Amino acid sequence: MRKAVIIVGEQLNKPHNQSHSSEHPRQDYEEIAQQLGAELCCNGDKQQPWHTLVQKLDKRIKLDMLAALKVMRRSQHYNCILSTSEKSGIPIATLMSLKRIDLPHVVIAHKLSSGNKTGLFKVWSLQKQFHQVITVCQAQADYAVHQLGLAPEKVHFIHDKVDHHFFQPQKLTTGNFVLAVGMEQRDYGALINALAETDIRVIILANSLWSTFYQQIYRAKNVIFLSHHISYEMLRELYAKARLVVVPLRNVDYAAGVNAVLEAMAMAKPVIVSRTRGIEDYIVDNENGRFTPPGDIAQLREQILTLWEQPGEQVRLGENARQAVEETMNLDIYVRKVVQIIESAASTPSPTLIRV
Repeated sequence: MRKAVIIVGEQLNKPHNQSHSSEHPRQDYEEIAQQLGAELCCNGDKQQPWHTLVQKLDKRIKLDMLAALKVMRRSQHYNCILSTSEKSGIPIATLMSLKRIDLPHVVIAHKLSSGNKTGLFKVWSLQKQFHQVITVCQAQADYAVHQLGLAPEKVHFIHDKVDHHFFQPQKLTTGNFVLAVGMEQRDYGALINALAETDIRVIILANSLWSTFYQQIYRAKNVIFLSHHISYEMLRELYAKARLVVVPLRNVDYAAGVNAVLEAMAMAKPVIVSRTRGIEDYIVDNENGRFTPPGDIAQLREQILTLWEQPGEQVRLGENARQAVEETMNLDIYVRKVVQIIESAASTPSPTLIRV
């Protein structure tokens, strides 16, 4: 009996046996696989003789060719493929065209509008190979339809997810600090400058060498950089103790910052975030969070200083944020919608194969 396969890309962690663990959030791909009875595939099979060579190629071209090759070798066992990002979706589409394999292919697309992908899609039209496309912001869904020429019925905007059973309000005393989490498209220079010459502590959690760069440039006494890995339990505790969570973003058209935004909202924390086209689907301004214009240091400073002294408003925004997560933006809803799309794709004909 054929089944679906989910391409995760990166090396899989040891599968979690507990549905609601106190140590880590649930993973979307595990939940989807469980509901579909699907197989998981990653690019970490080091026993294959070509592993090292293709891994080097993957790093250079920033695609997951390893996982794509593994799936194509077993394509006869599958009735549908789910690529959890374009990194695997693009090589899968390429190989399916070259091998003339007619198999439904669902792609969760995060950044279709990047320069390299745009050029590739213009030359090869590989996006036509995608049976269904899922985006986590409306801006990317619009791009897929209006710029890439995909049929509207093939493109689905679904709010991204957070495990709201793991990230939930905690009975901990709120501290006197602002928390900022994450790396992608962050404008921490704006945040640091916004709170310069104030006594508000800022904790920035960015697990990369990139955060070391900021440490060298900005040596503000009120800013603490955490560039080492911490456990999910420690991350949850930081959220719980933060008075405010701030997500300063550069002005991009995809959902950079969404993980931090949703985790903070699930924890019922007041969130201040830069208003970008990619993130505006998640916050209702002054209802479950606060927006500031990207790069506007004065506005960011005003929003933080004002909300800092309004405990009642902090509670209101946080409670509304938690409610929004419970009603529309959590892992269970996300998984259910993705599973429905996969099941529909598996039961309908695949798109016409495009020669490359």
